[in-house]
Amino acid sequence: MSNYILLFAVLAVLIFGAVRGYKRGFLRQAVWFAALIATLFIVTKISPYVSSFLIDNTTLKDKIKGEIVTAYENNRSASVPEDTAPGDEGENVLIDSLGLPSLIADTLKSNNTTEIYDRLAVSLFEEYIAGYLSILSIKAGAFVGLFIVLAIIEFILIMTIKLLEKIPVLRTFNRLLGMAVGTTLSLVFIWVFFLASMMFFGHSFGGWVFAQVGNSRILTFLFNNNILFGLL
Repeated sequence: MSNYILLFAVLAVLIFGAVRGYKRGFLRQAVWFAALIATLFIVTKISPYVSSFLIDNTTLKDKIKGEIVTAYENNRSASVPEDTAPGDEGENVLIDSLGLPSLIADTLKSNNTTEIYDRLAVSLFEEYIAGYLSILSIKAGAFVGLFIVLAIIEFILIMTIKLLEKIPVLRTFNRLLGMAVGTTLSLVFIWVFFLASMMFFGHSFGGWVFAQVGNSRILTFLFNNNILFGLL
């Protein structure tokens, strides 16, 4: 039962969004959805600069790298020889052994190249894993942090706009469209939560989330088809 706590929570959020959208109707939900799109657009444009600043001008990257190395070094069944070339099958096996969702594991495998090693200024496989995950963690943190700040600002602005609700529309059609928008909004927030979980590589919370994802086909599908991941 405990293996499906996150699945039940995700389903509850989706159902809540659908019911709330049905009750509120399309017009009101459309305002929120437009605000969400605007928020995502702004965050997508700003977050790369914020994450680059954090990576280049703070010690956050090194701190996260150290935590990742400490957390994952005991999960490996074997070490990788220093003369192993990037992309070696043995390295892929070790990546799979980390227990990460396939979206992240496949990204690590596809980027396990000499070019990426040079870009990260690393030479060893372990350094690549820690460096790549630490950067991904910071990018996820910057994205989620900006998203929350802008969402709060737009929430305050939208609460002052209620005139659209007075426009007469077909009640049932309005509510059905609202249900669809509400479900979509819930899905986006679930994707944001999955991005936030990437901030916890090497921590018990991150491991718990990834384990929950691995135990559910629904969560695996939602995680691996996270559109927001491509915006990092």
